[in-house]
Amino acid sequence: MKMCSKFLKLLILFLGLFSSFSRLVNAIPLSNSLLYKDSDPIIQMNIADFKSTITATSNAWLVEFYSSWCGHCIDFAPAFIQLANDVKGWEKVIKVGAVDCAKEENIPLCRDFEIMGYPTLKFFPAFTDASHLGIARTGGKKVDAIRYSMIDFIEQQFEEKKAPPHWPVLGLLQNETLEDLWAHYNSNEIILLFEAVDNSKYWSREAIMDAHQYAPYYPPIRRVNATRQDLIMKYNIQRLPTFIFLERTGKSELYQIQPDRDYMKKIMRKFFDSENGEGPLDIAIQKSVYTTQEPHVIHTNVKAAKDQVYMADLEGALLYAFGHEVSVHKLIVGKELAALKKLINVLDQYFPGRPEMKETIRSLKRNLGDYKKQIRGEEFSKLWRDALNGRETNQEWVGCRGSRPNLRGYPCSLWTTFHSLTVNYALKQPDNRENEPNLILQAMKGFIKYFFGCAHCSNHFVDMAEDEIDPIESVKSSRQAVLWLWASHNKVNRRIASDASEDPNAPKIQFPASNNCPDCRVNGVEREEAVFDYLVKLYHPDHISSAGLLLERHPAHSGSSRIQSLPLGTLSFTGYDISLCAAIYLVSSLILMLVLCRILVKRRRYVRKQVYDVCGKLM
Repeated sequence: MKMCSKFLKLLILFLGLFSSFSRLVNAIPLSNSLLYKDSDPIIQMNIADFKSTITATSNAWLVEFYSSWCGHCIDFAPAFIQLANDVKGWEKVIKVGAVDCAKEENIPLCRDFEIMGYPTLKFFPAFTDASHLGIARTGGKKVDAIRYSMIDFIEQQFEEKKAPPHWPVLGLLQNETLEDLWAHYNSNEIILLFEAVDNSKYWSREAIMDAHQYAPYYPPIRRVNATRQDLIMKYNIQRLPTFIFLERTGKSELYQIQPDRDYMKKIMRKFFDSENGEGPLDIAIQKSVYTTQEPHVIHTNVKAAKDQVYMADLEGALLYAFGHEVSVHKLIVGKELAALKKLINVLDQYFPGRPEMKETIRSLKRNLGDYKKQIRGEEFSKLWRDALNGRETNQEWVGCRGSRPNLRGYPCSLWTTFHSLTVNYALKQPDNRENEPNLILQAMKGFIKYFFGCAHCSNHFVDMAEDEIDPIESVKSSRQAVLWLWASHNKVNRRIASDASEDPNAPKIQFPASNNCPDCRVNGVEREEAVFDYLVKLYHPDHISSAGLLLERHPAHSGSSRIQSLPLGTLSFTGYDISLCAAIYLVSSLILMLVLCRILVKRRRYVRKQVYDVCGKLM
């Protein structure tokens, strides 16, 4: 019986560990990922340390506000990492940082700094105060373009007389004489960089920034152009650009150079690196160029998993959209407020959700109606929380679960939600009775235009919705609305196939896959009638799976209310399924152990009886 007791103790211990593991799984948030590693030269900040990090510092900042699920942010991340590595030596003047606005705790921070889309780049000057909202950077997202804008921002600080005294001067030498320079700089050496009259080139200013990281071991560098004929004649300069190394004693050395940043880096290292004694001009230049990804490809012969719509994804889309995307806005006014109300009205009528979520939407709609002209993001966030009435909001993705936390997720769930809305609208509004055939599409366009965080994605969708050939306004029936959204989704899949944001386990194929709907595409030609029938069947409210939903917690009970879905291939197992299997396994194990104990007890009795019989006969 002692053995049975030990088995029972082990079972109790195992049950305790199993319960702890379940609580740990339940604690996993909806999105908890970063695009940048700690080893990247990017200062990662959050609401707790952002202001204390960037305020009152003697260096400026370039900060990226991004969302880890945003496709364009994922695509942009390699370029931003390269930029940070490229300007790592500029940290005495300007540093590079990042804030993930997808994190729940950073919503107030991103709202306060008026982040309307991702990724957003903002400059913060040296000695900035906590109330400064930063200066938004506009323009392309290529590495060179951003680096040039950093130079422009630094020069602007000099023009506005906000540059700290330790910053290197990037502007051209004006009326200063050599005596003025020697009096200004506490150095026995100065470098004059003579260049052509063309301020559109950045190589010389970048060279100054690169060299400044080694100050005071490198001497100060000043730019001079062809307008300073007095200095050109003094040093008999015949060709530009030219590099002149001056000593306070009056000695000078002149070198012909190439107008190239990397070339200048190597020259400076050869001049001032004591470990390298080679001459400065025998240099083979290999320019570092940011290479973009491979051209987009269309994935073929991909056997997709069976299509299934999950209510957990639909509700998760609303939880994130209202709890984060809308709430992060500082002020919702005018067209933004109208678009928000239109979406909520559409959801109130056509969202195929559970009664609890439909009541949440209805309550939000009712309370938002009191705001006629504007509403602050904080006020909307409170309305949303009140409408939820204590329901859990850390819903996990099921069908939209990615192989990494920042893949698929919210964008996938948003597409799924609007597909479901168009189908539900078509079911409720037959073509012979409808008034607004593109009602759902217009609501989708308004939300994506004003609230979808990925600015690049938002612009692409709006352009597609306003395309001259096939705009939303051309939709004349609810059936056409279903097919327009399907065709547009495939256009997006075709455009972003092979992007960094693509999940390798769920490639961007033309939907639906041939193995799921053989009649939808015959010999490469899509059959809209078959596609429409397939979409209606797939997104029909009666066919939406409840796997992975958060169940309402009864007040009399404690513990988590989560039922977590774990997709495995084409199957989907919930936490309930796994818990049931574990319970059956444990009960079975317990029964087997009791049977074993009984056998052992019987065996012991049998052995005792045999010994007794033998001993009795001997006696």
